Amino acid sequence: MRLLREYIRELLTESAKGPADLPDGVYVGIKSFGNNTQVFYSDAEGNRRVTIKPPVGRVAVAKPGRSPHSAQNPGSCLGSWQVISSQVSDGWGPLLYDVAMEVVGDAGIMADRGSLSDDAYNVWKYYMNSRPDVVKKQLDDPDNTLTSEEEDNCDTGSAPEVGFIEWETQLEDALRDSPVMKVYTKGPTTIQELESMRRLIRL
Repeated sequence: MRLLREYIRELLTESAKGPADLPDGVYVGIKSFGNNTQVFYSDAEGNRRVTIKPPVGRVAVAKPGRSPHSAQNPGSCLGSWQVISSQVSDGWGPLLYDVAMEVVGDAGIMADRGSLSDDAYNVWKYYMNSRPDVVKKQLDDPDNTLTSEEEDNCDTGSAPEVGFIEWETQLEDALRDSPVMKVYTKGPTTIQELESMRRLIRL
């Protein structure tokens, strides 16, 4: 079983595209407005790509509780931004997630607290298990199961591992094992690489 998990991690790592994989004429755009930021694949003028040929798509992040798409009372969540929308070509999602993560800085990003697709959930698993360059900060539930602090409390609605577990020890393990109950941060290496390639457009 362990070898199978390692093999799956290798496949995920190999399938995730980076800046060097961008085809000619494809750029990464960043557009911020208020408490929302969008990161997307664009043309040289910063227009979102509209084509069936990958890469296409966008990732939108927002401060928790300040978007009509986010949970109403997600908790402090360590001040993290949450991904409120994501639709990206296969293999091209992590590059946009990386840029979004770097744009918000130390605040980091986390999964949507309201709903989560299987594909999006797998992206968070990839970050938790297969990205040693990404810092993971643990979140707690609103009942302070893990810590007595309030600032790490966060809604668990989109964490399927937590569910309706009744025993406290099992709940603690479920919270720690869930990729949804983490805040992810990293240094600006992807943005720096895109800038050096002149493939980053800030709008």
